[in-house]
Amino acid sequence: MKVTSEKLPKSLLALEIELDQAQVEKGLDRAARRLSQKYNIPGFRKGKAPRFIVENYFGRPALIEEASEDLVNKAFKEALDQEKIEPVGRANLETVQFDEPPFSFRVTVPVDPSLTLPDYRAIRVDHEAKSVTDEMLTEAMDSRRERHVVLREPEEPRAAKQGDQLTVQLESFLDGEPLEEREEGTDVPETNVVLEEGRLIPGLYEGLLGIEPDETREIVAHMPEDHANERVRDKDVTFKVTMKRLQERILPEWDELPVLEESESTLDELREKTRGELAETLRSNQEREAIDAYLKQLVEQTEYDIPDALIEQEADQLLHQRGHELERYGITLEQMLQYRGQTHDDAVEELKPEAEERLKTTLALREIVKAEGLTAGEDEVDAEVDRMIETYDEAERDRARELLSTQLRASVASTVIDKKLRERLFAIATGTAPAAPAESAPAAEPAAEPADVVADE
Repeated sequence: MKVTSEKLPKSLLALEIELDQAQVEKGLDRAARRLSQKYNIPGFRKGKAPRFIVENYFGRPALIEEASEDLVNKAFKEALDQEKIEPVGRANLETVQFDEPPFSFRVTVPVDPSLTLPDYRAIRVDHEAKSVTDEMLTEAMDSRRERHVVLREPEEPRAAKQGDQLTVQLESFLDGEPLEEREEGTDVPETNVVLEEGRLIPGLYEGLLGIEPDETREIVAHMPEDHANERVRDKDVTFKVTMKRLQERILPEWDELPVLEESESTLDELREKTRGELAETLRSNQEREAIDAYLKQLVEQTEYDIPDALIEQEADQLLHQRGHELERYGITLEQMLQYRGQTHDDAVEELKPEAEERLKTTLALREIVKAEGLTAGEDEVDAEVDRMIETYDEAERDRARELLSTQLRASVASTVIDKKLRERLFAIATGTAPAAPAESAPAAEPAAEPADVVADE
């Protein structure tokens, strides 16, 4: 059997496969047996007619047609083994020449994608470490205190004042048209608002001060230029508000807060603990932003050759991941598609751009893992298992350790490499990375799943 290969764009490999005469004859013999078993041939029991009789009875073209699928499948598998080719998707049969010898066919096969990384160590992002401000700390402490607020009905009906929580029916209008659609005949939904300056849009806060129970007011407020809703930016919006309920908000005294937070510390110690938590959150957020910005440049500068089949597979995985997320709310993937008026193929097609970007990021990061020689040593994996064990309840720890140390050990190793990769990417992006390894070490098995680096976007 002769196999000629040709590299095509999008990581496709075209194979021209020419069959040996011996292969063809064996295929025709098998086809003759199948035909003699399926049909009655005069003078012979089913399956007993020799090939030349079957060929004379049905004609050679019919015999070749019967043999073609079997010949193509067997020859294709042999060609893959012979050329050591591992497809990453379904092959496509383009042409078949079985009319006369030499019998041959052409098939295209999607294979592993290829890519060329840029000088990824030269990519930089703007990064300036930020510190926790007094304003941030005050806001965080206020939030802690807010968690323990007590709501109380006033002894006598009264007008709303600063600090109250109001239950209101609220409608908003732009140029006389409602901003939120509501089915005809349904009541305006109720919502809770806290009457504090800074918690409400300027104008709405002032307009609600002094509102009485069951009173309805129309309040015009000018929306800021950076409002999340583009429709209302820098425009006047009219709010129609009916106050249904008023509750007084009783905040605990500051010196009560440590006890309410189930802490044995003093208020000053709780404040410093809060500052530390804010600093860690700030550091983590800044690191993620820097890595995201770095990855954006990395993907833009990398040259890719990815088969369409792999992008489609990634899109299909994305769709089913979202289906699993919906199951937590009792909604099936089929119900979601029906609600959207989509078929499965429609939904996959819609997700292809996102899938391609995710695939590009994953492929580039895998190359960086190799180039940087990031591995997970046994001691590091054991240490990660110990860390994970601490997150389990005491009664579950023995079983968890057994699973993490055996069946899930590969996953733990990937977690170790993923953490190293995040640290290295941040260091590269900010120009603080150690010198590049002189020779790339092979990545430990199992390989990391670099997509985790951007999973919390």
